Amino acid sequence: MTTQTTDSASLASLGDGDIETAVGDEGVALVEFYTEWCGSCQQMKPTLERIAADTEMTVLTVNVESHLETAIEFGAQRTPTFVLFADGRPVKQRRGAQSEQSLRDLIAEYSE
Repeated sequence: MTTQTTDSASLASLGDGDIETAVGDEGVALVEFYTEWCGSCQQMKPTLERIAADTEMTVLTVNVESHLETAIEFGAQRTPTFVLFADGRPVKQRRGAQSEQSLRDLIAEYSE
């Protein structure tokens, strides 16, 4: 796993490790499956950075082109696809660009 540091936050990117290790087996983690050329994915980056900056949860990005098998395993058939993990298990999936509030509501549903 690598970390991309920006002015306001750190987003973890899946490196050569597996996603289960990256999200952990406790708590909540949000994973975005993306491609570099996806305009909606690029638009989502500031939203993910804000969520990573002001929550304690893991926010992970997975490049579909580099990790195709992982994307297939979690049903990421289009980008962006967001998968929410709770206690190490995928519990919800959203496809396409999302509003910041919809992601925060999704996270809150499993963080309580």
